[in-house]
Amino acid sequence: MDYIYLGLLFVMILLVYEGITTSLCYAPKKIKYITLCALILVLLRYISLIVLFINERPLYLYMLKPIMFLEIIYIPIIGFITIYMLSRNEKIKLSYFYMLLVVFTGVYLLVTIKSPINTNISDVYGYIITLKKDYGLYIVLSIINTIYLIVSIKAYSFKYSNKIGITFSIISALTMIITILISLLGSFFFGVKLIGELFWVITLVYSLSKFKKKFKIN
Repeated sequence: MDYIYLGLLFVMILLVYEGITTSLCYAPKKIKYITLCALILVLLRYISLIVLFINERPLYLYMLKPIMFLEIIYIPIIGFITIYMLSRNEKIKLSYFYMLLVVFTGVYLLVTIKSPINTNISDVYGYIITLKKDYGLYIVLSIINTIYLIVSIKAYSFKYSNKIGITFSIISALTMIITILISLLGSFFFGVKLIGELFWVITLVYSLSKFKKKFKIN
């Protein structure tokens, strides 16, 4: 089981690498910067998870605290920009998203700095860091994914939307909601949430790959 978990972490890092290189080479500027920001955050978190898996000393674990919960920031970013790309709806304004992101990041920093952490050790995950009090951030994250689920279902009917990609986003949002709720049951289910994250990153990489195909055609 522990090797499956470690394999999942490395698969995610490979997907992030693919996403970063594709975004750098082919994505338009307004999408490039957002996706790069999100994918770098994903990379930081998953490198930290590998460190927690192989580390045998808990001495420096508290230094990882600001990084360990970055999914609270990057999942909303990935979900939004993915649906934006796949729906092909110019009515969606990125400016509103930037404002919400600033507010959400501020709340995240406040909570992660203020809240103390629990550290546990698992045979599967290595060291586990959780917030003693998350102030409902994960519930908010599940609500955001519920909104993305509804928007994705609606976007499926758009004339020019990418039907395959939108189907991926529906599955990603639904999986993320389920895995968040399961992970709230206890530290034993810590790794379950990574499945939802994996689906979203796969959907993002798929969305970015459309720019690569368009570039080759042109």
